[in-house]
Amino acid sequence: TLERCGVKVEVLGFTTQAWKGGRVWETWQQAGEPDNPGRLNELRHIIYKPADQPWRRAKNRIGLMLKPGLLKENIDGEALIWAYRRLIRRPEARKILLVISDGAPVDDATLTVNPPHYLDAHLRQVIQWLERRTPVQLMAIGIGHDVTRYYRQALMLREPEELGGAMLQQLAQLLDTRLAPG
Repeated sequence: TLERCGVKVEVLGFTTQAWKGGRVWETWQQAGEPDNPGRLNELRHIIYKPADQPWRRAKNRIGLMLKPGLLKENIDGEALIWAYRRLIRRPEARKILLVISDGAPVDDATLTVNPPHYLDAHLRQVIQWLERRTPVQLMAIGIGHDVTRYYRQALMLREPEELGGAMLQQLAQLLDTRLAPG
């Protein structure tokens, strides 16, 4: 629908390369397990549909979302930074980042050896920066999880089937508030 209206849409995904740290975890262990190591997993950022590619040409990649074994753990804060960097380079004047989330960031390797809520705190810091200090309009939809505890503009859905309508509703609401006389 958005593409038919001339709106450029990019679909990105994120996960980790491995369960429980993989090579990064092993390297950390070989280094003697130094304190406060930070993230201990390799990131996997996926471009399912580039902004300049029509949906019809991206169909096969969109199907990769359902590939068994592809998705592992989630380091949300760094994924938002990656998405922001891609978005901010775009020529369009208006930039909207819509996050579809299944909950809080999780990476067992990172959370095992860093301070409690390490990934949660980083996600909150990134969201606060995006919402207050960038030209990007940020909104989120949680599927089966309440993401309103993270994002100022958010809603929660119970079922994935509700996503299409909710996305259009959120975008329409955002456009209404921006176009309404102040």
